Amino acid sequence: MCVPVPFPAMRPDTLRTVVVVGDDGEIAVAVREALPRAMVMVLDARPAEAEVAMGVCRPFPWAVVWSAAGGCPDALAVSRPLTLFLVHAAAAAASCRLRSWSTFGDLVAQLRRMLGARVGGMRLAPGMGVELPGGSVVRSAPLQALLSAHPAGVIAPASRFRDARAVLRAQGGGWTAARTGGAVRLVATPAVP
Repeated sequence: MCVPVPFPAMRPDTLRTVVVVGDDGEIAVAVREALPRAMVMVLDARPAEAEVAMGVCRPFPWAVVWSAAGGCPDALAVSRPLTLFLVHAAAAAASCRLRSWSTFGDLVAQLRRMLGARVGGMRLAPGMGVELPGGSVVRSAPLQALLSAHPAGVIAPASRFRDARAVLRAQGGGWTAARTGGAVRLVATPAVP
């Protein structure tokens, strides 16, 4: 007998989380084993549990890997505008305009690249947040999403990045969040003479 166990609620800004939605737990286990545990936690969910699993991630999941055979509903892409959706199953990508990789190795390489992203002296801190030049850590999930997605950016309303812009302005590192080409991206600001 299989009894569904509810996902426990997480405290806000506690863990960088990848939600893996699949028909079984194989992809989730493989992703968990492939990524450094100090940098990311992996939640395993079935398609019927996807909304609940993403809902416990505060303020939102860092990434979603959809590998279920049925494809990803469009509503998931809209309901979490700051989530970086990554899809292993190529057929699912067409159903909700998500990024797709043909091999598991390509997917893991992309997730590792995102975890190791460095822009303007900033990098992802272990667990949650962004380490700024000089070593201080800020707990800004929007800045974390922008840094991970650089240079591609994140498709979301620019208003969702207010705190990221405030952090970037306060640290004075020459970067800001701006809408360009349909996405919000980290962009270099011109040097002031």
